[in-house]
Amino acid sequence: MVHRSLPIANPTLSKLITELGSECENVTALIYQLQSPHLSERQQAEILAELLAATIHLNVHCDEEFQTLIAQEMETLPDDDEPD
Repeated sequence: MVHRSLPIANPTLSKLITELGSECENVTALIYQLQSPHLSERQQAEILAELLAATIHLNVHCDEEFQTLIAQEMETLPDDDEPD
């Protein structure tokens, strides 16, 4: 995957968004693995354990502080309804 810079002024928010993208890719890969028709019970358990850890990480990652940083970034954007 090609990583491009984000048009985000706040470097902390930019890093958090990049990390969020990586974790979402991880979750997607785990879901695809679970869809394999030839998983042993052990493999399924390992994938589910990794998925559990990833979802806990996402839950912690997307906390109120992260949401506040996003809202603050949105406030810095120009209002499209204002005339140029």
